[in-house]
Amino acid sequence: MFRAIVHQVLAVLLLALGCLATQRWEVAFSALVGGACIVLPNLLFAIRLSASRGRPPESYPTVFFVGELVKLLSTMGLLFAAARFLHGLVWPAMIAGIVLAANAIWLVPMLRGRRKNDGS
Repeated sequence: MFRAIVHQVLAVLLLALGCLATQRWEVAFSALVGGACIVLPNLLFAIRLSASRGRPPESYPTVFFVGELVKLLSTMGLLFAAARFLHGLVWPAMIAGIVLAANAIWLVPMLRGRRKNDGS
């Protein structure tokens, strides 16, 4: 569960470093902000799920769906706050950070598995 968060963080950091190497610092900052709007709620959700271990199994669906709702609402809140209070955001970079963070959960393991298969 936390491995997916690490994949998201690494993917967003690589994107931001690439943006910093080729663009202005505002572009890298915007990519970081977009990624953080996805990663932070996912991290809180993962912490909440791991904290619910040891509870009765009947409570798992409730914990999951309420946690998912809170995660979605906090993601929307962070995106709204970023758009409202952070001036000078570069929107294409921010959207790239959002998309990459949202897809890093399955993209990084897929690429790692592909690399292992290429060597054999």
